[in-house]
Amino acid sequence: MALRVKDDIIQLETVIGTNSTQTVADGTAVIPGSMLPADRIVKVTAVPSIREHWVEEDRVNVDGVMTVTIIYAGQTDTGQTYYGSTQIADAIPFSHFVDLPGAMPEMWSQCSAAVLDLQSSVRSDGRTVDLDIVLELTAAAVSTQEIVVVTDAAADPAVRLKAAKDVLHIEDVIGRGTARAQIREIIPIPGGGGPDLRLLEVQGKFRPVENRVDIDRAVIVGTMSYRAICAGYSADTGEEQIVIHRWDDISAVELSAQIYGSYAGMTAHPQIAAPLISGRLANDGQSLAIEGELTAEIKVVQPLNISVVTDLSSDSDVEIAVRQETIKIEQVGEAAAKDIYVDGTVQLPASHPPLERLLDVEARAAVTGASIVGGRAVVSGYIDLSALYAARTDDFSQPVYHAAWGNAETFEASINVPAAAALAEGEVEADIVIHDVRAEPISRDTISFHVVGSVSCRLKEAASKEVVAEAVELRRFKGRPPTYTCVTLQPEDTLWKLAAKYRTTVENLLEVNPDLAETAMTIGGLPVGSKVLITHSASSELE
Repeated sequence: MALRVKDDIIQLETVIGTNSTQTVADGTAVIPGSMLPADRIVKVTAVPSIREHWVEEDRVNVDGVMTVTIIYAGQTDTGQTYYGSTQIADAIPFSHFVDLPGAMPEMWSQCSAAVLDLQSSVRSDGRTVDLDIVLELTAAAVSTQEIVVVTDAAADPAVRLKAAKDVLHIEDVIGRGTARAQIREIIPIPGGGGPDLRLLEVQGKFRPVENRVDIDRAVIVGTMSYRAICAGYSADTGEEQIVIHRWDDISAVELSAQIYGSYAGMTAHPQIAAPLISGRLANDGQSLAIEGELTAEIKVVQPLNISVVTDLSSDSDVEIAVRQETIKIEQVGEAAAKDIYVDGTVQLPASHPPLERLLDVEARAAVTGASIVGGRAVVSGYIDLSALYAARTDDFSQPVYHAAWGNAETFEASINVPAAAALAEGEVEADIVIHDVRAEPISRDTISFHVVGSVSCRLKEAASKEVVAEAVELRRFKGRPPTYTCVTLQPEDTLWKLAAKYRTTVENLLEVNPDLAETAMTIGGLPVGSKVLITHSASSELE
């Protein structure tokens, strides 16, 4: 045979679309009868967890639950202020869909959920808390292709081939896996807590510091930081007060997912969920015991610059048949990042008392737009801020309040990204991570804040390419072609190659060999070494 073809199998993914929608989840939480009732709600935290998501035609369905932690203020029988809390796992379910034109059931989806707004009120019984939560759900529908592409072709010296080629910059998807890490820690409380200390809320944050791929495994290594809100009695006033403890990067956590076929040099893309943790005071209030779980969905890819044949023919009398296939690809560029620094001020809502002492501040950031401008990636977004503070009152009791500001400040980052000029028609995939937030009061109703974060992005360009999936030299018959040919199947044979090579059709092959289709489905290919009967017809057309 004069023609020798080299091919390769690649796994491709194409994001059909990404969209976001908002939905309202409401419900009630009940303060247990063993605890003092609430006069007012100080702070409510809701952590969404997506339990299931699936694709239907033109939409992605999302189901999940929210774990709710409530910190409230009440009074003891002696009239002293009391701070209590309750955490309710899976307190409020949510179920909604995200419109995604072009999505189909055979695709898979990526989803995330974020709390945009949370309103709470306590009923007159002091135990029933009504919650209204605005959620933003983001979903993407992804199609997958496993295709064989011809990467090169050669022939005997006497045969002159004309091969057109193109270079694809792609990510060959090796596989996916789910990683879980159990969190169990006992952390000493700075300065000691004491038996009167009570834990109101504990939160955890994971910061990835290493991302690597080993043989059949993807590993994400990072550190955990914790923040605990506690209540205890002041030695000076005898009143109960709120104390905040922080432990930054206190322990290492490793997330590991088994992904067969992966090895060093490949790239892992993790989607890490917010850690679900709970805590309790131990050792007579001297330590904080933490339990929880951290999960991540990890995809391993191999960046490739692969040369593919887009057309193949011969200048000699050798006849070649090719089967071309249109593939959808996402050409991706290298990731780039830039630190951002956002400064601003916020004012307390008119319904809140003036500020005496700032206890804690939190920030959340989101990307709202990303585009290519002048050969650079421009990423914009906003910062949400919330603060826990002790209020100034005439009786010097300093009750604790919580205030939140949506869109407290905006940001814009211009990033030099490799190949931005070449992919001017592409899209920018961007994300932001907050590393630190600082704040200080500048008046009784105004807080100044400073946020440090980093914006990362990479360019993606969707394209359709027509490539050669199979090529075969046509069989030449001297004189009158035979009525039938008996062929022993070889490892490289496919139905199309057999039909093309012997100038018949796939339908004819299956009609003459009725067991061939069922056998091919059972074993995932043609039965090598078996005999196939091929009949010839003057009216046959290549398929």
